[in-house]
Amino acid sequence: MSGKGPKTGVMSRSSRLFGMAAKVASQEMRQRMRSKLTSSADKLASTELATRIAQAKVITENLSELKGAAMKAGQLLSIDASDILPEEAREILSKLQGMADPVDFEHLEAVLLEDLGEEGLSRLEGLEREAAAAASIGQVHRARHAGEPVAVKIQYPGIADSIDADVKMLEKLADSFTMLARSKIELTELFEEMRQILHLEADYHRELENLRHYGELLEGDDRFIVPRAFPEVSGRRVLTMSWEVGTPLKDWIASGPSQGEREDFARAVLDLYCREFYRWGFVQTDPNHGNYLYREDTKQIVLLDFGATLRFPAEFRERYVELLQVIGTRDRTAIIQSGIDFGLLDAREPDVAKDNYADMMLCALEPFETARQPFQFRDAGYHDRAREIGTRFTRSLVYSPPPRQIIFLHRKLGGIFQLLKRLDLTLDLAPYWEQMVGPVPSSGRRPAGRSAQAARA
Repeated sequence: MSGKGPKTGVMSRSSRLFGMAAKVASQEMRQRMRSKLTSSADKLASTELATRIAQAKVITENLSELKGAAMKAGQLLSIDASDILPEEAREILSKLQGMADPVDFEHLEAVLLEDLGEEGLSRLEGLEREAAAAASIGQVHRARHAGEPVAVKIQYPGIADSIDADVKMLEKLADSFTMLARSKIELTELFEEMRQILHLEADYHRELENLRHYGELLEGDDRFIVPRAFPEVSGRRVLTMSWEVGTPLKDWIASGPSQGEREDFARAVLDLYCREFYRWGFVQTDPNHGNYLYREDTKQIVLLDFGATLRFPAEFRERYVELLQVIGTRDRTAIIQSGIDFGLLDAREPDVAKDNYADMMLCALEPFETARQPFQFRDAGYHDRAREIGTRFTRSLVYSPPPRQIIFLHRKLGGIFQLLKRLDLTLDLAPYWEQMVGPVPSSGRRPAGRSAQAARA
């Protein structure tokens, strides 16, 4: 009897996505009718919250079961919608960031045989049928190769072929997300970027090359360990690499490491990001904290999963540095114009959105200002204010989509800051701004939480 496997047929996946969209739309229609009939603000807020929670549950349950591009897209969309949805709905959508349920090994055997052949497959000794880990595009099984323990990453059958259809369908269903903001935002470029990234992640030949190149770049830096790839037992949908031991990050943090250990870890991760983007232009953009392991005996960080590694040309990086330099001047007019020139802000946006953009950029600058050093990553006041400003900016947008060129870069940077917050650290960030941009900006903040409009009033 056939066990649990991924849905691979275009019709069955499309039907599932359409069903999801229909449920979300139906819930939205009911909520809009209630808003017209309800005069009590408290009652309306309560029904609005219940609707958003119900919509988040529908989206999460459907995309997590589909896996593949649908689940990956849902992960990205859950991040993009984080400033629009209430906390309870965000919490549900965040489950898409976690580990997926594995599929039965029998559904992967044909992939192994087609990619490796009988001879290649015979080189994987003691290949375990039970998955050691599972994600949206594939899962990992343990084995041995030439006497060495290895991790065999196997892609779900049919997943690569479903990417274009999934993304196209999700783009058609984007109203399920943008209707929450009632905006005119055009998401075509975002979905095109998503489609390209997903095809890159499904190409294990490319990930193998990323793995080797990343290892070469970090050669001689004993703070990091990058798994070794084994091309002789790898293929387009199978990637075999050395099995690296280490403690999952969440478990290491829960064990209560010393402040010195936490600071060393944080500095290593920040140094790595600065080198990735500003020196190499070669960035592993997946922010999942599960991509790190920590070896407590040697104080080393194991880096995993290089499918979402992107190259950023020198010209783009130079323009990005110029953008940060303008933000460092604290000149609001120049900040708004640089955002338009870079493509972060549509010139047609109303003045309130442009003003909110400047507020958001200046808020993002604060952790690097001289007066804030060392910066406390668990500063609740700062995080609450940053979220309020971000929410205000997002809700004031009419035309600007999530910025295609930097969405994955900022996704990585946001993941790093969340990690440092979890580590409960206070660090001097001035050296990192100097690495990225140049002289550290001086302070010149208005009273906390006030917009430019309020300041002028």
